[in-house]
Amino acid sequence: MAELRHHPVEAVLLDIGEFPSRQSLAAATTCPGAWSGRIRGTGVEVTLSQIRGAYYRRPTRFSLPEGLSAADTVLAEYETRLGLGGVLLSLDCLWLCHPHAVARAEYKPLQLKALREAGLAVPRTLITNDHAAAVEWAATIDGPIVCKQMSPVALEQDGQLRITYTTPIDLGDVDPETLATTAHCLQEQITDKLFEVRVTMVGRTAYGVAIHAGSEAGRLDWRRDYASIHYEPFDPPPPVLAGMRAYLDAMDLNYGCFDLVATPRGFLAYECNPAGQYLWLEHATGLPISAGIAALLAKGTI
Repeated sequence: MAELRHHPVEAVLLDIGEFPSRQSLAAATTCPGAWSGRIRGTGVEVTLSQIRGAYYRRPTRFSLPEGLSAADTVLAEYETRLGLGGVLLSLDCLWLCHPHAVARAEYKPLQLKALREAGLAVPRTLITNDHAAAVEWAATIDGPIVCKQMSPVALEQDGQLRITYTTPIDLGDVDPETLATTAHCLQEQITDKLFEVRVTMVGRTAYGVAIHAGSEAGRLDWRRDYASIHYEPFDPPPPVLAGMRAYLDAMDLNYGCFDLVATPRGFLAYECNPAGQYLWLEHATGLPISAGIAALLAKGTI
C-alpha cells in the first residue's frame, strides 16, 4: 500500500472476510458481460468497473451472522463463496495471481510436470503411499532420499507451531501402514548442493537471491536455521530465467517464488509457490520487490 502511493492510482485494502456481516455487495450484469456495481465495507467502497489490478493474498474466512443453524451456515457460506467470489473472479483486470491459477498451481505434482515442460530440471521424485513401491524406487536412486510436505499447512499443537521440514528418511525404518495413511512426496537428496536460490518473479521481472546456509540443518532446509543464512542478490542464468517465464506462462501466473538449487551439474527447480513470501528477502538484500509489485498493479498489464 505504501509503494502504491507513489503511483497515480487509488489503492484499497479489502478484507473479504468481512462479508456479509460488515460488508455489502451490489453487482449487476452489463453489456457486453462485465459486472457493474460496488463492494462496500468498513470505511471502504470499491467500484467494480474501476478495478485494474488485484493482489490476492491470504483471504480470511467469511463472517456469517451468529445464530444460523448448521444447515443454514453451510448454505450461506457456499452462496457467499459463489456470489461474492464469482463476481470477483469475473473481473477483467490484472491478477497477482488469479485465484483459479493459484489453486491449480498449488498441486506440487502438476508443478513438477510443468517445470520440466518449461525446460527446468527437477529432482527425481516419487508420489506414493505404497511402501513396496517406495523401496523399489529408492533402489534406483543410489543415494539418500528425503520426504517433503506437499501442502503449505502449518499446525499448532500445545501452543507450538509445527512445520514439516525436508526430512531424510530410511524406508527400512518406516512403518508401511503409517506410509499408507496419505500420499507422500519422496525425492532424491541433492548431495552436491552449492547453494540455493529463491527467485521472486513479478510479472516477468526476476528478483533473485542466493541463499548460503552456514549449518548442516540449514543446508538440508534453510527454513530450519535462519540464523545461519547469508543472502546476496543473484541473477539467474538466461536459460533458467527463460524456463521460469515459460512456467508462469503455462500456469497463467503473474507472480511466483521459485526455489532452485545450484549444483556443479547446473540448476534444479524444487517448486514455485504462487503466493510465496518475499519481504524478508527485500529487507536482507534491498531488492525492490514491493515496488515492482506496486508498479505492475498500477500498470494493470504485463
